[in-house]
Amino acid sequence: MESYSEFRNSLRIFFSNPSAVAGFIIFILYVIDALIVQFDPGLLGIKNPNVLQENFINPIPQPPSPKHPLGTTYPGIDLLHAIEAAIRIDLFYSLIIVLSGATIGSILGILSGYIGGLLDDIVMRITDIFFAIPYLVLAIAIGFVLGRDYESMVIGLIIVWWPIYARYARAQTLSIRRMPFIDAAKIAGVRDIKIMIRHILPNVLPPIFVQISLDLGTIMVIFSTLAFIGLIPNASIPELGYLTSLGLNYLQTAPWTVIFPGLAITLFALAVNLMGDGLRDVIDPRRRSS
Repeated sequence: MESYSEFRNSLRIFFSNPSAVAGFIIFILYVIDALIVQFDPGLLGIKNPNVLQENFINPIPQPPSPKHPLGTTYPGIDLLHAIEAAIRIDLFYSLIIVLSGATIGSILGILSGYIGGLLDDIVMRITDIFFAIPYLVLAIAIGFVLGRDYESMVIGLIIVWWPIYARYARAQTLSIRRMPFIDAAKIAGVRDIKIMIRHILPNVLPPIFVQISLDLGTIMVIFSTLAFIGLIPNASIPELGYLTSLGLNYLQTAPWTVIFPGLAITLFALAVNLMGDGLRDVIDPRRRSS
């Protein structure tokens, strides 16, 4: 009953924040779009969600109309359908990068903070190296070494993103391992691995979830930027950064070709940041006691 009461209190705090609720609704709409495109794209009028439907008969961008609500971009691509299909790819890759980085970083951070000693020194020195180099430059370098494609850039971003979570998890672990209930568990003979899983991990996860929410928008912007500047070769694959680049030559005559794909990226980044602020309120002790 106590855990149920805590859950209800968390929901109350989150949904009392109008901006967090708005961000959550937008995020859910993006997820729904991605699921529909994945499992039943015909419901949205999309024939092939994996390839942009080009129309070289009329390649010049056309303004929004009843037939094309968001207009078209070069070469004759319906922007609404393209953006709907691209959201699935950008959201999928963003989730893979952030969740993988969070998982790797959290495990290493907890082990580093709890065990300490040589392991802690090694992990922290590695994170220092990563933080000393701009993450975008490092991701591009790793991507070039592995190969210029989506999978390589995803691996590159995962490699440069886990240190953030390692630092968060380590800091939380160092604080938690000094708590009396950890000493009581050790005295009772509970194994270290069990203490880390049952006692430390649940206390580390809340701030990690907040950071995940905030990072989803950042990663989508970074991933779209890499595609936009051509570092990820694109063979007509629906992707928001690539869609934005298609309209660059028509920015003055057909601004919607850049505005709408860019707006889709910006709206998602704003939504998950608002949602992250709401989650931060949930784990704030001052809000929970009010």
